[in-house]
Amino acid sequence: MPRPQWIVFDAVGTLITPMPSVAEAYAAVGQRYGVALPVDVIRTRFRDAFRTSETACFAMNRRGRTSEAEELARWRWIVQAVLPEANNPEACFSDLWQHFADPQCWRCYDDVAPVLRELNRLGVGIAMASNFDQRLQHVCDGLPDPKGIDRVFVSSAIGARKPDPLFYHLVAEQLNVHTDALLMVGDDLECDVIGPRQSGWQARLLHREAPSTAESWSSLHELLPWLGAFSGRGSG
Repeated sequence: MPRPQWIVFDAVGTLITPMPSVAEAYAAVGQRYGVALPVDVIRTRFRDAFRTSETACFAMNRRGRTSEAEELARWRWIVQAVLPEANNPEACFSDLWQHFADPQCWRCYDDVAPVLRELNRLGVGIAMASNFDQRLQHVCDGLPDPKGIDRVFVSSAIGARKPDPLFYHLVAEQLNVHTDALLMVGDDLECDVIGPRQSGWQARLLHREAPSTAESWSSLHELLPWLGAFSGRGSG
């Protein structure tokens, strides 16, 4: 494989993370609407609802096709599934939608800023590609650390969700590079490793909660020596 011309990062779990956690935010907002549940219960409900919504997207004939309106509807369904006891479901959904659009409710991981600075110095293109919606650009614009990202791609704007092959095809097309010159880095095995590789990309799994292996990194700092090794073996 050639040395990547572009590093394409996933967003949530890779560069940014919600603060407070998703379950804590749902619990706090839910309390405003008469829901008093332990955070652990909400965490389990959210995990199950999110997985169900992901499966449903690919069970339809349209596979992973999406739009901003469809993502809005999907998140409305998730909130309803997690907090069905809310006494005002629409207001509850609206509060959570706005919460996760607020940059102050997110933070970057500590390794993000130094790694992006070094990639900028090396002249490597940096992009973000996520199954988030158009709120992501506003979130990134309001955070101090993820600077130097040249392009942001979200599924609702592209029209397809990872791991639909169309998502990776359209990102490569818009970056105007051959697929093998793209490296995807993310925390989801199917969306950020298997899907990209099946579409001709290079890919590495970021698993922050586990030791590094031959197939995964525990920190973004491991990207830099991996990239530097290409100088010793040429670009082909």
